[in-house]
Amino acid sequence: MSGFSRSVISKGSIPMQRQIATNAAARRYRGAQSSSQNRHGKILVFLVILLPVLIGFVGLVIDSSVLMSDYRDLQHASDAAATAAAMSLLSGGTSGDATAAAVNCVQNYNGLSTANVVVNIPPQSGPNVGSSSYAEVLVSRQATTNFIQVLGVNAQQTVSVRSVAGALNSTAGSAIDILNPNPQGITLNLSPLVSLSVSLPPLMLGGLEVLGLGQLSVNGAILDNNQWGGVDQNGNPAGTSSGPPYGADCMPLLPLTTVAARDIRVVGGVDNPKCYGNYVSGQASPLHCNMLPVADPYANLPSPTVSNDPSNVVATNYGGVDIISIPLILAPTVLNPGVYDWIQVTSGSVVFNPGVYIIRNVNPLTQISLAVIAGQVTAKGVTFYITNSSNYSATTGAPDSGDGNSSPPTGSLGSLLPSVVIASLLGSTYTPISSSSSPFNGLLIYQRRVDQRPIILADETIILGGSLSGTVYAKYAQAVFAAYGTYDLKFVVGSMAFANILQCTLNPSQLLPPAQDVFLVE
Repeated sequence: MSGFSRSVISKGSIPMQRQIATNAAARRYRGAQSSSQNRHGKILVFLVILLPVLIGFVGLVIDSSVLMSDYRDLQHASDAAATAAAMSLLSGGTSGDATAAAVNCVQNYNGLSTANVVVNIPPQSGPNVGSSSYAEVLVSRQATTNFIQVLGVNAQQTVSVRSVAGALNSTAGSAIDILNPNPQGITLNLSPLVSLSVSLPPLMLGGLEVLGLGQLSVNGAILDNNQWGGVDQNGNPAGTSSGPPYGADCMPLLPLTTVAARDIRVVGGVDNPKCYGNYVSGQASPLHCNMLPVADPYANLPSPTVSNDPSNVVATNYGGVDIISIPLILAPTVLNPGVYDWIQVTSGSVVFNPGVYIIRNVNPLTQISLAVIAGQVTAKGVTFYITNSSNYSATTGAPDSGDGNSSPPTGSLGSLLPSVVIASLLGSTYTPISSSSSPFNGLLIYQRRVDQRPIILADETIILGGSLSGTVYAKYAQAVFAAYGTYDLKFVVGSMAFANILQCTLNPSQLLPPAQDVFLVE
């Protein structure tokens, strides 16, 4: 009986256990459901509270991207504007010109017509404060945001940028400046001086020509504004055409000459980049083509008058002078500074006392203003001013003083007689005025800018040679130098031809200004 009862009870307990389990599960479900509902309610409350903040952060990311894009656009425009302003200053423009260039660059070229542009020349902040060759450009513009005002930030934001650009030296100091970008073809007429004739091609083959035999070495830079064609340092096309004529050439038909300099900068191209090397042996080629032109270092040089150089300029008129005498027997002929119609030295010994020699006409027989064909010349501390103005006044500087830097008349020049022929022989010596107070300090020959007559110099230092030093300045004329030796000479001319007799070296004791290029510095 007892066994039966235990069995019945045991079997009856299964439904009871199931019911208990079911009830427990129901209670747990109702508890979980209630907890879930509570959590959903809390999330909803938090969402309502945080949604504006989340929207604000999303807007902050979007608006920040918009502002950053505006900043980049303004910065690019500002950089370009500062560069344009500095380029204007480098090319001789006024502060007003540079400011106009910067504003035009931002508002028109970059399409930011609503931008505010402030140009400071010189800069008012930063490391270049007070430097008038630098331009500081400040650009600002209002930008409208779309979202960040939800966070209490003003929807109108001002984006501001700053740029500074200026001219920095990019070459060594120069010894040769070729200024004329497109000189007219000239055929030299040396018929009155056949004995000094130089073997030149009938037409100019380059703004800078190196003819003859051997190397032209220049301890300084060659800066060539000639834009004629050729190739660049990598053999790629450069300049206005394929050449000839070239921006610079080394006897392209029979390459027997080379050029070595510390820098060779050409606006156009050259005939063969292999002909141009570094003055310092083993250094990389200094040739760079397709470059910007350089300024005339003597652009502000006045024509000589008694008032601008009373120590060296004299208004006394000596007329024309022909010197033919027997050297070593007769006493030297002594000439003094003043105004001459022409000076010709055919033989004998001549001493030029220090000062400025104004030569304003030509010898009626040779049609040359200054001709030293032979003889022994001592000309220390002199400047020869050559002009085609027969009525030039040493008192007022007229008419040359009205030339400014205007270009000479255009048209074919044909066959031109030279204005100057100097054959430096018999130990002759030529040195320029050496006085920091003189505007003509360092100048040996100064030719009126619009006078395009060629200048011929010849010297060699082996037999009966002389000494030439100083600067030859003839802005639109061609200079020809036939020489062998080392010279303290510089040339600032329209075009240049070297007729090398083996080796010619220019080693100036003082160099001309280097080329400059515009760089973005801040």
